[in-house]
Amino acid sequence: MAKHPPQTVYVFQGGGALGAYQGGFVEALQDAELPPDWLVGTSIGAINATLMAGNAPAERVAALREFWRRVTRPSWSSQVPASPWTAWWQQGLQTWQTLTAGVPGFFKPRGPQSWDMNRRAPVGELGFYDTTPLADTLRELVDFDRIAAGQTRLTLCAVNVSSGALALFDNRDGHTRIGPEHVMASGALPPGFAPVVIGGEAYWDGGIYSNTPLDVVLDDAERKDTLCFMVDLWDASESAPHTMAQALTRYKDIQYASRIFEHLDDHERLQNVRRAVRLLGRRLDEKTAADPAVKALLALGCDSRIDIVHLVMQALPGEDSWRDIDFSDTRLRARWAAGLRDGRRVLERAAWRDPMHERVGMRVHTLEGQA
Repeated sequence: MAKHPPQTVYVFQGGGALGAYQGGFVEALQDAELPPDWLVGTSIGAINATLMAGNAPAERVAALREFWRRVTRPSWSSQVPASPWTAWWQQGLQTWQTLTAGVPGFFKPRGPQSWDMNRRAPVGELGFYDTTPLADTLRELVDFDRIAAGQTRLTLCAVNVSSGALALFDNRDGHTRIGPEHVMASGALPPGFAPVVIGGEAYWDGGIYSNTPLDVVLDDAERKDTLCFMVDLWDASESAPHTMAQALTRYKDIQYASRIFEHLDDHERLQNVRRAVRLLGRRLDEKTAADPAVKALLALGCDSRIDIVHLVMQALPGEDSWRDIDFSDTRLRARWAAGLRDGRRVLERAAWRDPMHERVGMRVHTLEGQA
């Protein structure tokens, strides 16, 4: 019997303005005959994933480019001579502009805020910014009917504010019709953004629970051959800081970097055990294999194999702890270019095409030169 090709999955981490890197990665892979069968995203990763699932394959990069064009702010670098002090000044001005005016097509200040932090308000207003502009942008750039048709699976991750449990919005679960509100819920990072209420339940950014939702894929892929590209925006393994500014930056790196490394070894061992159980079962004689107790044990095994290709965006020189809200055109172009470059490097190596030993059920490939 012919073996089916593995499902291809893209997993996109959250990271605000850093998400332009994921756009460059998608551009690199668009002509590589590796279109995603399944897109999983959190926060800005959910936005990028939705832009892809809601457009025809040939139009996905254009949709991503248009979104990032709309949320781009002009840089100040051309207006002030370059020097260390002016670079610091320019970056601070960009941050201040975002904090006070928001980002076009994405979010805007909610209005005068009460300094009374104990003032009661509707849960949907418990944030400093209004993301209505994002809903309008998504309606213009995304075909939600296409997402509902489920040709490409889409899973968006949020967290239930009341229970603290992970919430998955999936267009193939049979009861969720994904709309702009689900994307906004996945990116509702407090205290900037208020919870999004859907079906009477309030949801926050899925990054609060897990900023890299790879577990969603691994738990689902146990019995299906899978090629998974995990595109992270925060590097957990940079050098120790030497200044207060660097300390704040490093703190955010660790806070939002992938936690999946704590579980990858366990998943790898478990997947290898599952495959070993299946291989062992083939060596049993018919009588032993037919024993009900043995059959129950053999059912725990599987033949599927999983390749995980891991990319981590490296911080640009001179970036600070506010880089996830730095939507300046120079920064966004540089991040997109980095994703394009790293995506091409991944394709050149194509480590997932290397032969896999018969007993191996899962392996991880990290792009060389990255953490």
